[in-house]
Amino acid sequence: MGRRSKFSLQQKLSIINETKAVSAEKVAKKFGMDAHTIRRWQRIFQYQGIGGLENTHHNKNYSIEFKRQLVVEFEQSMDSLENFALKHGLKSDWQLSSWIIQYNESKLKAYTPRKRDSIMPGRKTTFEERLSIIEELIKHDINYNWAVDKYHVSYQQVYGWYQKYRKSGNDPQSLRDRRGKAKPKEVWTELDQLKAENRLLKAQLLRKEMEDAYSKKVMEIRNREVNGSSSNKPSKNMTGQLVPCVRSLV
Repeated sequence: MGRRSKFSLQQKLSIINETKAVSAEKVAKKFGMDAHTIRRWQRIFQYQGIGGLENTHHNKNYSIEFKRQLVVEFEQSMDSLENFALKHGLKSDWQLSSWIIQYNESKLKAYTPRKRDSIMPGRKTTFEERLSIIEELIKHDINYNWAVDKYHVSYQQVYGWYQKYRKSGNDPQSLRDRRGKAKPKEVWTELDQLKAENRLLKAQLLRKEMEDAYSKKVMEIRNREVNGSSSNKPSKNMTGQLVPCVRSLV
């Protein structure tokens, strides 16, 4: 069972938006929280999108291969523990820290699923399938679990494909399966490359538009609440007496 947050997704986005005008310390004091939490939300939103800020009520499943891969990659990176963890889809650095300790003590284990849990097995995919999966993954805030359920592939497959794509500088050809160094049946032309890059770029732009639209909607709701509370304050009539101000319902 996941830990329940006292802040909803809309509240988190609203708080993040407030820090654009004032410091995180002032916003934290207003809401009675730690400024570090706000900065962590900012980084989660930056690396994982809106989906990363959603409150989850269950634990994700990670294989021992995935854990080992992340530990090795972190040892070779220049990132801080927290930034590296957030960039790779984790909610905080304590998970990765625990895996590093277990790895160094040779105690790293995979999560053992219960009957109600399920881990999607991997399957063979074509280059076009992988291209489509990454295209839709980008549109859905890099939600690996969504892609697993939608396309019936393993978490590790989706994660590995996206990491290859990002590390290649967003080159679609990084999604090719080059095991055995088999040549593609069809020649990959420059036009094909441009078309693939255009598909993935459109997906990134769409995701950005959705995030901006969502943030704008949250601000509109917040502004209506502020204006509504101010319009309910008592006002004076011509005789100087206080009378309630009534809003009309539309």
